[in-house]
Amino acid sequence: MADQHTGGWDELALGTRRRYRRGDTLFREGDASATVMAVLEGRVKISIVTPSGREIVLSTKEPGDLVGELAALDGRRRSATATALCDVAVTTMSTAAFEALLDAEPARARQLLHVLAAQLRAANLQRSERDEGSTVQRVARRLTSLARSFTEHNDPGAPVELQLTQDDLAGWVGATREATNRALAALRTTGCIATRHRRVVVTDPAALAALAQRGVPSVIAEP
Repeated sequence: MADQHTGGWDELALGTRRRYRRGDTLFREGDASATVMAVLEGRVKISIVTPSGREIVLSTKEPGDLVGELAALDGRRRSATATALCDVAVTTMSTAAFEALLDAEPARARQLLHVLAAQLRAANLQRSERDEGSTVQRVARRLTSLARSFTEHNDPGAPVELQLTQDDLAGWVGATREATNRALAALRTTGCIATRHRRVVVTDPAALAALAQRGVPSVIAEP
């Protein structure tokens, strides 16, 4: 029986399973590509480091998503670094086996094209939003997006606890850690979020989504 978390990539469920702890690196930018992974549990951060040393978060991979498929397609080295945002379980397939699968099953190749097209659209949207609005709005927008992905099958109005660091959040929104900290402080003042060690709790998702659009009230100084 196929693993329910492979998002339709049933063959990857037959691969080698591996587990990673929060903060572990699955692979680094520039590494040789030997495998394709499917996320079974947890979330994986995909990021790059600019020449100035600043981390930019490109995307997150959730259960059912593939990791490392681009390098498998073009045979080049890893174009980004993959890091476990929490405890993660993956299953792996060699790039040669993955290529053979796509050659043998055109439907799989079309499925992968749909996945890549969706990733490109999401990347373009994230790129456009990174410089749109104040830092507070960008932080609120990213937290809203993450909260929605965590509550896909649950009560959308219930509080959501997100496991992420302020550095991760800063990388997502394209801001410094200091500016991100100030934005979180402003959002805490509104009561829509609370912060804990390596966690952000979205206490009022609807209010946070509204602030993502209009910003915080004028009586609160935005960064």
